[in-house]
Amino acid sequence: MTYTYRGGKKLTLEKRPDQFVARALPDQLRARGVAPDAEQVSSASSRVVASPSQLDEMMARARAVAPTHHAYTVADSGQDFLITDRIFVTFHDALAPEAVAEFAGRYGLIERERYSPREYLFQLTNHTGLNPVKLVVRLSEDEPLVAMAENDLNYVVAKQVFVPPSDPDYRRQWHLNGQGGHPDIDPRSHVRCESAWRLLDGFGDAGVVIGVTDDGCKLDHSDFDSPGKFAGWGYFRGTRLFVNSDADAEPGGMYQTGANHGTSCAGVIAGETDARLTVGAAPGCRLLPVKWESQGPSLLINDSKMLSALGYVADKVDILSNSWGTVPVFLFAGPVINRIRQLAIDGGRRGRGILFLWAAGNDNCPILHEAALDVPYTHGWQEVAGSWQWAGPRTARHFENNMVNIPGVMHVAALASTARRSHYSNYGTGIDLCAPTSNSHAYFRMSVAGLGVTTTTGASGGLTNDFGGTSSATPLVAGIAALVLSANPTLSAFELASVLRRTASKNL
Repeated sequence: MTYTYRGGKKLTLEKRPDQFVARALPDQLRARGVAPDAEQVSSASSRVVASPSQLDEMMARARAVAPTHHAYTVADSGQDFLITDRIFVTFHDALAPEAVAEFAGRYGLIERERYSPREYLFQLTNHTGLNPVKLVVRLSEDEPLVAMAENDLNYVVAKQVFVPPSDPDYRRQWHLNGQGGHPDIDPRSHVRCESAWRLLDGFGDAGVVIGVTDDGCKLDHSDFDSPGKFAGWGYFRGTRLFVNSDADAEPGGMYQTGANHGTSCAGVIAGETDARLTVGAAPGCRLLPVKWESQGPSLLINDSKMLSALGYVADKVDILSNSWGTVPVFLFAGPVINRIRQLAIDGGRRGRGILFLWAAGNDNCPILHEAALDVPYTHGWQEVAGSWQWAGPRTARHFENNMVNIPGVMHVAALASTARRSHYSNYGTGIDLCAPTSNSHAYFRMSVAGLGVTTTTGASGGLTNDFGGTSSATPLVAGIAALVLSANPTLSAFELASVLRRTASKNL
């Protein structure tokens, strides 16, 4: 086994059988007939690729030109470990110049730089008798004067130039980028994701996990198919929650034909940048979907199932997105509320709380209100004998939601592409944020301006242009929250909620 030390820790290396590094530029090596295809890896060094059978011969020829060493990679990652003929040495104590010279002489080294009374850069010579990797090991393990020795490495790094997603339908995702040139798009209505991605130099941290409770998720959708995209998953059958670690859990149980709402929510959050279909707000983050049983447009949820779901995600997610609910009264049982309240404080993957996001609803009514007059809610249509008939909206005076005002829980309303409240969106006390999504008349009685959201679906083609409602606004906020957490993973759920409230645009 080949190893060295980096940062005081042992690092296992693998010697490349087909590469070496020489302290000479490509032109110098070519001029001596050593390596016609050398790659420059520093201002003074080159990497040479050779067939394994010719490696020793080519290295011998290169040594006649300049110091030459094997090329290495880090064993567990395959990352290049491009050594030079120089090493850093940190002594336990400051040494007198005579002592430093004596040390250098013992190992055949030349002192190149003195950074502090204890820190030096030395260059190996033909008298050293060890290659740089072995010398670092010798000094780290056997030299009593040395506190730390490390190789002076070369790095060949890519310029961090941000490239927007090349997914073909990204340009239609006005809610992310404000593009499209449609007269119904007000430039104030989008969330400016590209600016966030540029600041991050990426699309979110894979260490951030967003949970989604809904009607399922098509796990093999092409916008979710990178390795490790799902940090876990689970689905209900009856009262039992099957999770991915169960021996009898089946990935196919996460999706049922026609139930595409959850797949769309997941796409809004974290659809991947893979040059296919669409992207989400936080494409680099991971997902953890939980599937409720469903019947048509309805989810089959109860308090005990909610507690089971919360128990599963308690230490696995940073954010939990929920695009469902009911009006005029939405009251979880006490144990559910207590569990949510506690998880918002100390739950989650980091133990700093889970941010809970809930769709405010699409009933054009308040979620917390005592009215003196009847307030309409619901869209007013009823299905009778297979056809929709107008019956008028229901009315109520008492509107209550016992998750309002729980720290770490946020309710999300809908903003149309016109930068105005979506006509159907719930409103009033208890609303924390609004986010861009579709628009339609609350009672479907007339046409209103506004575009739908383009995102994933489990249906044929894998794409929809008509997702919307607070169901789309909520996972969008979840994706944005994931970007914030990617930028600062030390934030608690309360702090994350505060950042979202404080930085949201006001008075559109």
